Amino acid sequence: MPFNQIIGHQRPIKWLRTAVETSHLGHAYLFHGEPAIGKRHTAMALTQFLLCDHPQGGSTPDACGTCRACHQVEQGIHPDYLMIQPEDGQKQNPKIKIDQIRAIEHLVIYRPLIGSHKVCLIDDADTMTPEAANALLKTLEDPPEHCLFLLITSRPEHLLPTIHSRCIALRFAPLPINHIDEFLKQQATMDSRDARLVSTFSEGRLGQALHLDPEELKVKLRQYWALLFGEHLTSTTQVFDMSETLVKSNQVAEAIYWFQQGLRDVLLLSLDESNSPMFYRDQEPTLRQLAQRISPSAIIELSQELNHLERGQQRHLNMQIGLEQFFFHLHDQLDSVLALE
Repeated sequence: MPFNQIIGHQRPIKWLRTAVETSHLGHAYLFHGEPAIGKRHTAMALTQFLLCDHPQGGSTPDACGTCRACHQVEQGIHPDYLMIQPEDGQKQNPKIKIDQIRAIEHLVIYRPLIGSHKVCLIDDADTMTPEAANALLKTLEDPPEHCLFLLITSRPEHLLPTIHSRCIALRFAPLPINHIDEFLKQQATMDSRDARLVSTFSEGRLGQALHLDPEELKVKLRQYWALLFGEHLTSTTQVFDMSETLVKSNQVAEAIYWFQQGLRDVLLLSLDESNSPMFYRDQEPTLRQLAQRISPSAIIELSQELNHLERGQQRHLNMQIGLEQFFFHLHDQLDSVLALE
């Protein structure tokens, strides 16, 4: 995938093109940003650009994308290119191990066989074991001139500071929703309604958007709308049962996410009546009524309560009690005419 096929990220792409064209390319780069946002595609586009047999000139130089070298990079079989990824053996917590990093040493010893560079792409670089990270650090401390290291991560804070400091960091920002919307309508042949729904829930990540099923999203919207603003809030017993069900079915994290979206829609409408809901669009009339009944400060407090629950999952907080408290607080804010049973 050449640069010209990547959606968005024009700033880092322009920076990389200029670095290559002016012979100021560094020896190590750290591409960081949200998951599924386009970091790896950009790294592979840069690799193709460097190793392409017939690079394109002009105002936007690029790889041709069709020559043998470009196909070899895409297939991961180019002799001057190596991609390292976490091993699949540990599916719960896959790691990049020291043996994989040692394979880099064999790559960089020799000069390029075909192209101008030896390129090593390390995907999910934050998953390196301490031994693997220290082995890579030794190579980065004295890199051969002909080598380029491309580290990709969504969690740069998990890398060794010494590795981070030896790389030129390029941040990849989320794409505008309208860019993803247009791509889905033109390239993925989605209708306008589905494309808008998927692009909204993609959070600016094109890779995420391509894996979202609009029909599944619609089911989730109905399910969690009923849980968030349904009649069960007027019954203590139902609140207890629903909270227990969410915990036992391991749906707490998912429920928190969808509840946050509902509160966000209410907040948008309460701050400005001219706004439209972003997520629960089919419920706009009800959302507008809720926005008139709940103050923005109360919505923010409820959202913060969900944030506390989300963080509490890592601290073994009692999720069932936390959910029950949230629902009771939500009921109080709605000021229902029905008293809790």
